[in-house]
Amino acid sequence: MRRRTHHKHSSTKGYRRLLDGLAAHEAVHSVATGRVTPRMGAGRPIAPISKVRTVASGLSITINTDGAMVDAYVVTDRPEVVADFLRDRGWAR
Repeated sequence: MRRRTHHKHSSTKGYRRLLDGLAAHEAVHSVATGRVTPRMGAGRPIAPISKVRTVASGLSITINTDGAMVDAYVVTDRPEVVADFLRDRGWAR
């Protein structure tokens, strides 16, 4: 089976599992992580995924992890179905 998720070398297991679970959805072609930036402030995130935006190739999501924000890209031809899946799993608001 072809790997559908491209991980950065420094990625943590917590959001790797989230991305792998997302890549397992039948409407998702692939998932790739993008920029990783430090997160300022001590507040706890409300959901693991704070932003879900529609882009030309599918979805752009922002994942909240311990001390960092990770941009990831979901390649899909059905972004509405994938966004609903994220909300149903409790990963996004």
